[in-house]
Amino acid sequence: MVSIRYANETDLANITPLMTELGYESTEGEVTSRLSKLSSNPDYHTLVAETDNQVIGLLGLHIGLAYEFNGCYGRVICLVVNHQYRKNGIGKQLLARAKEIVIEQGGSAIVLNSGNRIDREDAHNFYFKNGFTAKSTGFVMRFS
Repeated sequence: MVSIRYANETDLANITPLMTELGYESTEGEVTSRLSKLSSNPDYHTLVAETDNQVIGLLGLHIGLAYEFNGCYGRVICLVVNHQYRKNGIGKQLLARAKEIVIEQGGSAIVLNSGNRIDREDAHNFYFKNGFTAKSTGFVMRFS
């Protein structure tokens, strides 16, 4: 049985390897610092998927106001399921809870970016199967 809930400080040891699995090498101290800042902002929602007292999935959601339409939207900042538990509907459950949160906030859309790398092909197929469409190209400008 998998449950979806908000993350808390006891989840850090399990969230850190998930961030690495997503491609963002991080220490537990770095993850602790990030989640501390994020959890103090009401526009950010950190969800985890848990089974047998182990966190096996993570979804980071930001609620933002829209310039291009009335209301707000949700942006999935990160979504990862432990590779041993993929293809079991866990990512779908995380997205469903994120959608509920967006609707509760008065939102009407969820957006996300996903890398163009070949190793992201499974993720892209997952997004298509879960109602997303490819709409834009993302860009980044790094300062340091």
